[in-house]
Amino acid sequence: MPANRPLIAPKSAALAWALLAFGLAAPAHANQWLVYTGGDRPNRTFTVIDEDFISPEFNSDTSFKVEATTIFEAPSQPDWSSANYHVDCTGKTLRIDLVQISPRDGALRRGPDVGDHAPANVTEHQILTFACDKGQKSSAQRARERDANNDPRNFIYMGPMSLPKVVDTAWEKLWTDGKRPTYTSNVSAAEQNAQVEKIMKEKQALVAQAGAIAEQSQRDADALADTQKRRKDRLRREKEVAPALEEWIGRSESDIAAAWGSPATTSDRGPVRLLVYRRTHSETYDAQVGQVGKQGYFEKRENQFHCDLTLEFQGGMLADYATSGDRCQILWGPR
Repeated sequence: MPANRPLIAPKSAALAWALLAFGLAAPAHANQWLVYTGGDRPNRTFTVIDEDFISPEFNSDTSFKVEATTIFEAPSQPDWSSANYHVDCTGKTLRIDLVQISPRDGALRRGPDVGDHAPANVTEHQILTFACDKGQKSSAQRARERDANNDPRNFIYMGPMSLPKVVDTAWEKLWTDGKRPTYTSNVSAAEQNAQVEKIMKEKQALVAQAGAIAEQSQRDADALADTQKRRKDRLRREKEVAPALEEWIGRSESDIAAAWGSPATTSDRGPVRLLVYRRTHSETYDAQVGQVGKQGYFEKRENQFHCDLTLEFQGGMLADYATSGDRCQILWGPR
């Protein structure tokens, strides 16, 4: 685990510009953020989080998964270690799994999982803070923060960088006063980097697949909600005018024109054609107009009501309808 040391403030202009310059020159792989760098030579660490792999935990708005990687300076430590951190923003805890360790003298290997626990050091505290902040923001908000790159919690956006480039950054742009330990594995550095690149591409493909599934799920949910709303509206309207109008669903515009004549108005809205019909209803009543003694004098008067019926045609067939006005049940309902 990384040493519990003070964070080197990334407000340092030299560090920030060095990292930004390096990131801009790197190939586009992942949006890496520096969340912690600290410790005393030769035990310094450098921790980044890949923004592209932030995702909410299943059925939760307050728990998120992030992928963090720590680069180690000490020769006794691995070259780097990455893991998935499952962060509970309400309980302020982390759970760690899928730990990958890259030793300096061998191939990639798995590390042990760690159960739910409070942040054990400043690195884990920064990981939790980053996940809870970025996880609740939209991709547009994150993009604006990448452009501004002035986060008050000491996060620095490094740019689109592959993991091998992140490791190089630690040594070439930050730990310039130290000596990078010799790589003694029988697996070449090029092979190791190629394996890391392969893992990242597989993860990016999974993220793209998950995003497509999520988008389709949202479309399905929106369609279901629209169908349910239409059904609810239909049930409400049926109480007023069905079955007199329901029987026309699926009929053509010419059928309706032949039965009802020309509409009051017509309009086209893309693939939807709207026809509006109006019917009126008169009701008479006796209105008192005078009185002599106990004798009242009345005359017949009339109130007029109207109800507009809007018909929605799609593909030339009646798909839906809506009524507005007064006495719609009388005017358009069963006769």
